[in-house]
Amino acid sequence: MAPEWECFPFRVRIAEEAIADNCSAERVVVEFGARPDLAAAIDGWDEEFQAVYDRSDPASSGFPDEATTAAWHERGERLPSRLASALRVRTEFRTARGELVFDG
Repeated sequence: MAPEWECFPFRVRIAEEAIADNCSAERVVVEFGARPDLAAAIDGWDEEFQAVYDRSDPASSGFPDEATTAAWHERGERLPSRLASALRVRTEFRTARGELVFDG
């Protein structure tokens, strides 16, 4: 799970596949059995990130202040552990800066 502009919030790699597939939360429900309410929470978190993207000036994209950014990161950091518990799979979460904050 990782926030990326104009992408789904998941990269899924099955078994020994060399390349991870960009994947929607809906697909995680349908194909892997995640709970719909958890997928909806992840979608909502990702939608907040997508909403602050400025396609005409990507460098200026982002949340309006540090408090909003921190709150968004805090919500996001709770989601991967819930997902890992529900699916019993290895789950990583990387911040928008690429920092690994959960690996379980």
